[in-house]
Amino acid sequence: MTIYLIQFEAIPLIDNPEREECEGAFVNCWVKSKNLKLALNAAKNYVVNQGWKVISIEDQYKVSRDMYIGDTQEDKELLHCFDEALREGISAIFYTYEQDEDDNDLDIIH
Repeated sequence: MTIYLIQFEAIPLIDNPEREECEGAFVNCWVKSKNLKLALNAAKNYVVNQGWKVISIEDQYKVSRDMYIGDTQEDKELLHCFDEALREGISAIFYTYEQDEDDNDLDIIH
């Protein structure tokens, strides 16, 4: 099966405890799936189950393990997510942001 990377922007649902700390998040979601449509549905359901509402789909495409081979800490983290999606079927990183925060100062939630 193929691994798809789907990138969303999301806002915390009313019962999400992170709602008081952040206004929203950019979410990278790796999904092992037969096709993009099924991957997109699985990723949206995962984000909702984590307490977030998808407000936009930023990007979506097929990825390969080779794309994440590198020496930086970020490369290692992204490779971990790719490998986790291979094993578990899905993996995600939430890059949260506050209302007055600069785009360069995103917090990361796994």
